[in-house]
Amino acid sequence: MVRFSRPLGLFLLFVILLIAAVVAERPTAPRPVYDPAGNGPDGLLLLREWLVEMGYAVDNTGERAFAIDEADLLFVYPGVESFSQADGDLLLGWVEGGGTLVLVDANDNELMDIFDFSTRRGLGERLVQTQPLLPEASESITGTAFAQRLRLPADSPAVALLAEDSQQARPAAAILRQGKGWVWLLSGDFTLTNERLTESNSTAQIVPALLRGVPDGGRIFFDTYHLFGSSVAQDADRIGSLQEWAYTTPTGWATLFLLVLGFGYLLLHGRRLGPPLQTITQGRRREAAEFVVAMAGLQRRAGVRDSIARQQSHRLKQHLGRPWQLSADLPDGEFVARLSAADPSRDGARIRRLLTDLSNAKDEVTLVQLAQEVEAIIGPT
Repeated sequence: MVRFSRPLGLFLLFVILLIAAVVAERPTAPRPVYDPAGNGPDGLLLLREWLVEMGYAVDNTGERAFAIDEADLLFVYPGVESFSQADGDLLLGWVEGGGTLVLVDANDNELMDIFDFSTRRGLGERLVQTQPLLPEASESITGTAFAQRLRLPADSPAVALLAEDSQQARPAAAILRQGKGWVWLLSGDFTLTNERLTESNSTAQIVPALLRGVPDGGRIFFDTYHLFGSSVAQDADRIGSLQEWAYTTPTGWATLFLLVLGFGYLLLHGRRLGPPLQTITQGRRREAAEFVVAMAGLQRRAGVRDSIARQQSHRLKQHLGRPWQLSADLPDGEFVARLSAADPSRDGARIRRLLTDLSNAKDEVTLVQLAQEVEAIIGPT
């Protein structure tokens, strides 16, 4: 069984834990209700796409700041962040400057104080127009839920547009003139979510009325600052897992670099995670003649004969021409002529025939015979 030293074992344990933490993914936090980009039943994606198709520019206020200066119409839904007094003053000033505000199912105390309304439990499922201000909508709207309806004071300047068809007549939609702008107060019947627009599309008849004060191609914003809360933006900057710490912080980068450096050090110094491998002992050393025999056998199997014939021809011409300073690179005919003139005792015809046969040797047997004849002429060296 392989045994590790304590430092090496701790190092390996740290590496294993770090790899497991880096590979593990951070769980995705669920998005809250009324997400403008949500495609679920409580999302507002269908409403956004509808507004875009009508030619409006749709955007969000952002999750880090409540910025509404460029908006012509603002949707405010119940969120996780309450309106502060500063946010309420900013919103009121924006409306009085000419903006259109749509408060959907609002239950924020600051907004209720500013625009002077409250909510109460509704009963009726059928809503009727109390004022002829919605000519595009039908006279009555059915299929609404028992949602929180509006409660307006007796001296409220707000005008109720839709109310229950009962003796209580709790308002479900009202409009309020505020400076140069308008404030729409909608109950939970008009959340305009994906489910409401598809299953109970009668409530969608109020959308054209909401857009009366918006110019063509205007900008429509959804308040995501209070919907998601500033804590969402803070959580985005917070390290939520060891993987994020290793990937996004200088300390994590340094740790990964040290791990790679340490692994490279162990690898280069031959530190193995097990017993040393047994090396094969050196056997008998090869002789030079064995190399020659091996190369000859390799050339023989490859069928290489032209190079051997050229070598034998060069050896013969070099041996015969050296005493008379004749170059072995001369053509065969010229070499034999000069050799015969310099040394008449040499059999020029035999030399010419031998050189010609070496140039035309095609089979192995003939080449061996010619090589033996060359050796007989050259003699022992």
